[in-house]
Amino acid sequence: MALTGIKMFQGLSNMELARVLGRLDKQNRPAGSLLFRQGDPGDGMFIIQSGKVQLSMETADGSSQPLAVLGEGDILGEMALLTGESRSATALTSTESVLFVMDKEIFEKLIMEQPTISAYFISLLSQRLVQTNDRLQVSNEAKDKWILQELDQYSGEMRDILCACSLLPRMNRKLLFALFKGDSAENLLDHIRKGSEFFTLEPSPAAMPEWTVNAAAKPALLGLWKTIRTDEQLDEWLDQAADSWISDSEWGKAIELYAVNERWEAALNLAAQAPETDDGYRYLDPCPATLLFAKFNVLDRYLRYCAARQREAGFTKVQQALENSPMPFTLDQRVVLYEIGAEICQQLDRKVKALEYLSMAEALASSLSDRTAATGEAEERAYRAAKQKMERHKTNELASKANHLLKNRSWSIVICVLVVAFSLGFFHFSPPFGGLSRQGMDFIGIGIAAVALWIVNLVADYLVALFMAMFWVLGDLATPEIALSGFSSTTWLYMLFILAFGAVITKSGILFRLSLHALKRFPSNYRGQLWGVVAGGALLNPLIPSSSAKVTLGVPIARTLSDSMGFKDRSDGAAGLGLAAMVFYGFTAPFVLTGSYSNVMAFGLVDGVKQPSWFQWFLYALPAFLIFTVLILVFLLLKFRKVSSAKPISQKVLDDQLRLLGKLTKQERVTVLTVVGSILLMIAQPLHGLDNAWVMLLGFAVLVATGTLDSQTLKTGMDWTFLIFIGIAFSFAEAAKQLGIIEALSSFLGEHMSMFLSSPMLFLAAVMGVSFLVTLVVRDDPALILLVIATIPLAEQAGVHPWVLVFVVLLCTDPFFFAYQSPTYLTAYYSAEGKSFHHRQGQWVALGYAAAVIVAVMASVPYWQWLGLIK
Repeated sequence: MALTGIKMFQGLSNMELARVLGRLDKQNRPAGSLLFRQGDPGDGMFIIQSGKVQLSMETADGSSQPLAVLGEGDILGEMALLTGESRSATALTSTESVLFVMDKEIFEKLIMEQPTISAYFISLLSQRLVQTNDRLQVSNEAKDKWILQELDQYSGEMRDILCACSLLPRMNRKLLFALFKGDSAENLLDHIRKGSEFFTLEPSPAAMPEWTVNAAAKPALLGLWKTIRTDEQLDEWLDQAADSWISDSEWGKAIELYAVNERWEAALNLAAQAPETDDGYRYLDPCPATLLFAKFNVLDRYLRYCAARQREAGFTKVQQALENSPMPFTLDQRVVLYEIGAEICQQLDRKVKALEYLSMAEALASSLSDRTAATGEAEERAYRAAKQKMERHKTNELASKANHLLKNRSWSIVICVLVVAFSLGFFHFSPPFGGLSRQGMDFIGIGIAAVALWIVNLVADYLVALFMAMFWVLGDLATPEIALSGFSSTTWLYMLFILAFGAVITKSGILFRLSLHALKRFPSNYRGQLWGVVAGGALLNPLIPSSSAKVTLGVPIARTLSDSMGFKDRSDGAAGLGLAAMVFYGFTAPFVLTGSYSNVMAFGLVDGVKQPSWFQWFLYALPAFLIFTVLILVFLLLKFRKVSSAKPISQKVLDDQLRLLGKLTKQERVTVLTVVGSILLMIAQPLHGLDNAWVMLLGFAVLVATGTLDSQTLKTGMDWTFLIFIGIAFSFAEAAKQLGIIEALSSFLGEHMSMFLSSPMLFLAAVMGVSFLVTLVVRDDPALILLVIATIPLAEQAGVHPWVLVFVVLLCTDPFFFAYQSPTYLTAYYSAEGKSFHHRQGQWVALGYAAAVIVAVMASVPYWQWLGLIK
């Protein structure tokens, strides 16, 4: 039996099933194998893929009493995990069996990570509770017998009336006279007023008193009446009572009447007609989800009722609808659910969840704006894409919040505002110095103010860049053509196309498939899988131009591996695999042209030098990559050498994961062929002479023409704010050149750094040291831009080719000595929920990374001299 046929896993996508499968331990057991004995601690559960398992219980005299025989798809041992109690039975395989084994740690992780699995076990516990209630019912038989004896003292008509009242959750004088004939109603009312063991007077603000049937007597009365009435008679009786309530506009009491008797269809039909302000919607709390979700108009009203009254039940229901339900809603309905869910969360002060639901609503709404007739599978793909995007957004949001030098937000804002004001004022009113013009002084003042805003992240990076360009034009420092010149460069177009490629690759899911293939081809032990992680990172590095996207894939895969091998969270084994994935999926991007959009961006800041082709970049960086790889692997193996004995990764499990993914989809085939074809064309650039931007344009056109890249992916899958930021960054370099700032900076630095310009090795060492220091304050792309613009003028004086300088700066501008320094590191950390490694382990690897970079660069200098890149 496949995993898809097991009830516990129903509702999971093939991708999610493949990830779950990687965490399970698959075992072949011969007939007669003991799985566990009665009284053993509950440390794991079993899922039967094939074969049979006999459950038995030991009796007081020592004999064995058979309980059940379980077969394909059945689960055993789960209650001991859920309750923490010891095994209640003994389990033996009665035939040769294939079992999936899940230990307690993996079980708890899956419960937390997969709402569908969590919902399954909630349902299972509910069933067990029903069974327990059944046993309690037996103990109440004596009480019921006494109640029936009490009824014998009444006439047959009065007994019928008393039993009929057991269906009514509440009653009053008007209802009694509407349901019973004159004398019968008077007798019953008189009986109630005199005091009765069957009724209780309810405290009610209404002018008319209300009564309820006692909870202790109700089951016996109801049971007796059901034996003498058909279902049709019971329904007719309920309809009469409901009509009486409705005639008095008591919709809530009518809904309660049906809900208490579990006539849910009737209750939902009434709720669809009731005023939206009616209090009766609260009685729908226990309504089965399948029934409530099938009537979306009622679900909508119910959730809005909960939102208006800040009811926790509304949050539970909307969460179940959005996260545990196996796609019963259209995209339009999901948009509504996310919007109402956000409103409920806002009312309940769950602000993070409210933002998450709002983001999902916006993502789905934007997909609907371009959709004409998307149904079924198309809607499910759109929903899952939006959900995956939301998960990535949550990881990026956590990383962004941690990416601050100053943790006290108020003080950082005050300091930032003071620095901005001082910079603008000082450079505007001070006499020009260093050969700068008045315009050049203002340009530098605006630039420093922008850097301060980037450091504190008070305003979005792209917005700061746009304001900077606006001030250039308003201050007559640059013409609009110069201020926006970055957007007209082929490098900016190349950035646009490469981000589009990245969005398509991420959406297709091909990366997970390729990673599994890489792991399958290496030994199943810890060191073998460590090499598999390295190979997977190297294989995927050229295919997607985002370090953060790659670590978001690679680190969770490493965590799944460590779970499968039995490593505890943050143990040496888990940390070794997780940090290796982080380094080789994320931090090796500079070694390949298409490894990151930052590579293209950084070289785009160099004026008058043609960008190396893909093959040239690869050839220039190859020795450094080999040296770096060896050093990092040695460091990881030495640092995390205390790896406890682990279970080997089952090659059969990897095969099953790939089988679950199925054959390559059309989207995956087109994506792979287009990306590989584009890279091959870039490698062959010396033969055809096409610029990389036009090669990428051809690939972009293929993706659009085949429908692989649709308008929805273009809108929501690409970082347009980054493209705005980078367009202004390219304009910054051109404007600085026009104002003579580059020349003045080159002259100034040349005078004060002459000692470092005498030797290429000394110059590169200085560049690495300065890069490490600058990133303590300025991070990510702003740091890269500042360092390239500042040091490019010196590279020529030191005899260093611009590519070497850009390559070295790229390697040194994403260190993670401290967690806040590196967005890539933080993304890796949070993509595994902080469970693969802790920050202390990360800091050790940061030191190893810095040392490996320094050695790799210095050792590559003779090679670069041989190529003529260093004079």
